[in-house]
Amino acid sequence: ATDQEGGRVARLPRTMSTALSGNMAIGATYEKHDVYYAKRSGQVLGAELNSVGINVNFAPTVDVNMNAKNPVINVRSFGEDPKQVAELGLAQLAAMQTQGVLGTLKHFPGHGDTATDSHAVLPTVNFSKERLDSIELYPYKKAIDKGVASIMVAHLSLPQLEKNVNLPSSLSKTIITDLLKG
Repeated sequence: ATDQEGGRVARLPRTMSTALSGNMAIGATYEKHDVYYAKRSGQVLGAELNSVGINVNFAPTVDVNMNAKNPVINVRSFGEDPKQVAELGLAQLAAMQTQGVLGTLKHFPGHGDTATDSHAVLPTVNFSKERLDSIELYPYKKAIDKGVASIMVAHLSLPQLEKNVNLPSSLSKTIITDLLKG
């Protein structure tokens, strides 16, 4: 398994892989080219990973980019429209999987509207359940409806869902078992 998103997150050396544009660039082509570039990048990612024996990829990122100051997601997102993000992410995922590589959607329940790096601190995502449902969770709901096999959980504090604000979503029964699995 590896983390080969294309764009700025690429673990294979450039001598072994194609330097792909990131998801934000793919999202910028959506109006004119629909899911074409999401599919093509998914095929390339999958074929290259499969060729070196990697069969699980921790991509694509389906966070909805809602905060220009987000130090973690920003250009790794397909955009700020949840429907577009879902469509492009699922197209890339499906294409990758045609190449024998299982993709993983991330970062559940949504890391697109934070201003801190979850690798260093515990960001708080403090929006109403209605907002979470219509923006952050939207791509995951669409993916689950299609039977996606793998979702990565983020390290976030969601006080409206988890009473213990110091417990990251990645360790929360309420968020993982009740919300995601339920």
